[in-house]
Amino acid sequence: MDTTTAATTAHVTVATIRTWCRNGVVTATKQAGRWTIDSVSLARRIEIGARRMTALPPMVITSKTSIPGVLGVVGPAAQLAAAFEAGTPITLGGTKVAGEQVYLGYARTVYDDSLTVEVRGFDSERGEHASFPGMACAVYLVDMTRLDAAPTIKATVDKARARSLARAATTEQAAAAEAARVARNVGYDC
Repeated sequence: MDTTTAATTAHVTVATIRTWCRNGVVTATKQAGRWTIDSVSLARRIEIGARRMTALPPMVITSKTSIPGVLGVVGPAAQLAAAFEAGTPITLGGTKVAGEQVYLGYARTVYDDSLTVEVRGFDSERGEHASFPGMACAVYLVDMTRLDAAPTIKATVDKARARSLARAATTEQAAAAEAARVARNVGYDC
């Protein structure tokens, strides 16, 4: 069978099938630049993948999102999309925040002709999961207003906001002092 048919059969991308062929995960031959995949070998790989899929990779928190200061969750794209659409929380894995739950969907205000509120879930694709071939991973934005079931994350976010507010206050005080200094010196430069 060709790569397109194999990808459809295995519910993975054509690129994943090609990777499986190159790495010997499935029995395949390449002729004239095209892979021909053994259907029995592919069926065995699909069965192995189905057994491995019972254990999904952990959802982990990330600060690497397209919106500075907004956290995201990295994990299986389909699972994150389903949780975002249903409005259900995601239970995090990892080390420091394992077991904490966050909701997906960052609300932001968009100024155009009128004031609107847009809720974004999906942030970016992360490609195929290294330990789970064929599983697409993505980043979804966290609802930063609903961190009650994530006390460690909430405490970290609160500390970061406090530091940011303190820096802003210091900057405002310095600007006010400079404005006062300039106001006092106006008229001396004549």
